[in-house]
Amino acid sequence: MKRVFLALLLVLSASSSLLYLSQPDRSSTVPVLYWVTQNDPVKRETIFLFKQWLKDNGLPPVEVKIDNTNQDPTKKLAQGLAGVGADLFDIYATQTELFASSGMLLDVTEQARELGFSQKATYPALHDDILVDGRQYGFPRNVAAAVCWLNTETFARHGIPEPNYRWTWDEFEKIGKIFVTAANPPGTRERSYFIQGVSLVTLRQGLGLSTFNETMTKCILDDSRNVEVMRRYYQWVVELHLIPTLAEQSEMAANVSMSGEDLFYLFAKGRYAMIYMPRYALIRLRVQGDLPLRAVEVFNSGFPNTEFVCGIVSVYTGSKHQVEAVRFLQFLTSEPFNLLIARSGDSLPPVPKYVHTEEFLRPPDHPNEWAAQEVFSRMASEIGIAMAHSPFVISGVVQRIDLQISQSVIAGQLTPEEAGRAEALQLNGEIARSIRDNEKLRKRYEDLLKVQEQIDARRAQGLPVPVAWITNPFHRTYYKAMGWLEDDTR
Repeated sequence: MKRVFLALLLVLSASSSLLYLSQPDRSSTVPVLYWVTQNDPVKRETIFLFKQWLKDNGLPPVEVKIDNTNQDPTKKLAQGLAGVGADLFDIYATQTELFASSGMLLDVTEQARELGFSQKATYPALHDDILVDGRQYGFPRNVAAAVCWLNTETFARHGIPEPNYRWTWDEFEKIGKIFVTAANPPGTRERSYFIQGVSLVTLRQGLGLSTFNETMTKCILDDSRNVEVMRRYYQWVVELHLIPTLAEQSEMAANVSMSGEDLFYLFAKGRYAMIYMPRYALIRLRVQGDLPLRAVEVFNSGFPNTEFVCGIVSVYTGSKHQVEAVRFLQFLTSEPFNLLIARSGDSLPPVPKYVHTEEFLRPPDHPNEWAAQEVFSRMASEIGIAMAHSPFVISGVVQRIDLQISQSVIAGQLTPEEAGRAEALQLNGEIARSIRDNEKLRKRYEDLLKVQEQIDARRAQGLPVPVAWITNPFHRTYYKAMGWLEDDTR
């Protein structure tokens, strides 16, 4: 079945591949890099700055063309496996393992060390996102960490107290109830909500719970802490109406004339008191005018945290211009590029030191954002945690099942108690299937099971655990915070 699916993908991508190969500038005397990415002002300025950076550093000229038509992961995979992929790919943390295992991504480990764009050049929390089995397959072009954005005018209009920078579940619920009562008096036709959504992963981590165990060999959501998360989530959505259902979100968006800007328009108009989004929300918020903005951490239940993810640029193994493509990854560590990300609002710069620059903290044309920017510079070092990617189940499958289970709870089809058991059953079934016919993966799984037994034995005795035994990035961070590590070398 997998072979049939791949064959269909190859056929579907054939026409775009032929068009790609027949373009006249493929015969240019200057190397031409094709970059599969979104065609937007930030990417176009990136290309301009890259060419200037090459010139300033005495390097040969390179042309870069944006391919905006083949961003779908299946298209990238189909073209790459057919031998006609673009030179540079945008991929995301949830896709790194899949693309690297396909053989499409160039292993740049040695070049990265030599040219200064190894994992040491970016945030420690992101190392697991750009490395697969200890080898590097790209470099971040931006970094996302979600916050709760506040429109302070909306709070003031209803006389609602604004939350503190760091706040709890109970405070979220208390302020949210006050807001929805004040913003939705009897007879209200268009309902307003406290926030549009929140990450269940972040909520679970606030209680010290991850989707997977320390070695990511098992889903552990059949846990009483997950019951509490799902109970609260159901209460906030169904009983208190602090968060809209997916259907309610769609209905609100359908009544907005600004296609693609509905969430930000509704936030600007006060229909949402807050939105839960990374810093790249600024790109859309600036379109709405000079909104009075604040940002605060996502509400926690004891352990402050936020998911730290990145967009990655990788090099195609079949590129005829690998040297030039690798130079592009090196450019992503440069000052011109990082300051562009800082100015544009396109999340965090990939090199940590640039979150402390004036361009990032106090963009001169946007003083209304200054109160929000410092939150991101603090979060980057204080509470950001990389996503847990189990090598035994595709991250996209994890996200799909998690959404399916949570929506079943909201619909009343599963109780909070049943939700964790159902999700653990499905994900552990996916793990079993992935190792059943893959001898190499099964051997790795069995080796990690032995490590997990050692971890469990040590924890049962109240003994610290060597950090090298833990592959789940959340557990590494949580164990360190709790003082449960035998050594602290990372």
